[in-house]
Amino acid sequence: MNAGGDGPSHDAPRRAGFWPTMRAVLWSFFGVRKRQAYLDDAGSLNPLAVVAAGVLAGALFVIVIAVAVQVVLA
Repeated sequence: MNAGGDGPSHDAPRRAGFWPTMRAVLWSFFGVRKRQAYLDDAGSLNPLAVVAAGVLAGALFVIVIAVAVQVVLA
């Protein structure tokens, strides 16, 4: 029996990995999300990972737009 609380709890939500976090962030960029998927993500996503994924996706978006503009203007 784990009375000390130092082991994993059976009722603790499982943390999402990199790709589920990126998927949630990219869906939020698109702006369309089912309520149940949002609720599932809200319980499993790490807020710090969501911020990092958002910054990464935003930077990638800006780079793609800048490259596209350079190609069009060349």
